[in-house]
Amino acid sequence: MDFAICHFCGDEYNKKRQDLGYRSCLECGQKHAQKEKDYKAKCTAPAYNKGAYQYVSTKAQVVGIFKCGSTK
Repeated sequence: MDFAICHFCGDEYNKKRQDLGYRSCLECGQKHAQKEKDYKAKCTAPAYNKGAYQYVSTKAQVVGIFKCGSTK
């Protein structure tokens, strides 16, 4: 069975995972996914009054959100 080498920890992982485009083992991939999840959880805001929370990824979106109810 062929193995690939994880770019983060150097451990071997299944070649089929690499063929799918992953560059890390499951453990390192899980750590990275958890960090990304925690970061994105902090970047959500309601887009309009009584609206659902949405992911905010740029400064332009932040400006647009806070202009929404402005009458000036």
